[in-house]
Amino acid sequence: MKKASKTLIASVLVASMAMSMTGCSAAAKECKEIGTQFIEAALEREIEDMAELCEDEDDALAALAAYEAAYDPVDAILERATVEAGKASVKKDGGTVEFTITIPDYDAALDEDPEDCDEFEDLLDDADTIEISITLEFVNKRDNWVIDNVDDFADDFYGELYDIDFGFESMYEGWIESENWWGADGNVYGSGRSYLDLDCYVTSDHYYDDMDYYFVVYQDGSLIYTSRDYNDYGFLEHYCYAEDCNLSSFPSGSYTFVLYDQNDVEFYRSTCTVQ
Repeated sequence: MKKASKTLIASVLVASMAMSMTGCSAAAKECKEIGTQFIEAALEREIEDMAELCEDEDDALAALAAYEAAYDPVDAILERATVEAGKASVKKDGGTVEFTITIPDYDAALDEDPEDCDEFEDLLDDADTIEISITLEFVNKRDNWVIDNVDDFADDFYGELYDIDFGFESMYEGWIESENWWGADGNVYGSGRSYLDLDCYVTSDHYYDDMDYYFVVYQDGSLIYTSRDYNDYGFLEHYCYAEDCNLSSFPSGSYTFVLYDQNDVEFYRSTCTVQ
């Protein structure tokens, strides 16, 4: 009887371990799928889709807001990127998954001194690839796996790309020394806003120099407004009226103003939020 009892206990333990391993395997698979979906959305710059996969959507949107608007040289890299899930370590309430993002070797392309973004894209098409390792952290929230380190991803992936010195920068790069979102609390507007106003102040050494440029406005990553051409100096005012965007007032969300010179090269951007 004792031998039979021990055999039964051992069988129960083996079955329990098998069930536990199956559960961990299923959770790891689910986290890999969610993480892959998250990074694929990142490569398309679908910020809202990314935020929906995170533990706190509002915090995620705040962390990603600065990277939602188009930026041609970065987009050229993202459009040629792929992602692959790797090692996963997932337990009952949390875990991590490693991902490899493969992108063109932009340093090699920039070594060829491209004059503009179009030439840069041609060089990317012929370049070898490099790999970026990203680790996403997951937590189980009401039986749903969600990403818990979006801040790290924003800094380690988007932040690195935005720090690249592309070389074909605007002649106005560095001319703006400070900004003010008129009528906002910092960079946050209240609801029912009928216009957005970004004021920029030019450095003293360029204060009286003419600037030929225009600006565009993105709402949560979608282009909603393109301004006329500006010829200005010193104090730069940028208005975007809701009626010009076929809106009665600006809905809640984030709005990015991007300034381009006459050669269509970006030289400044800033983001505000409407509550």
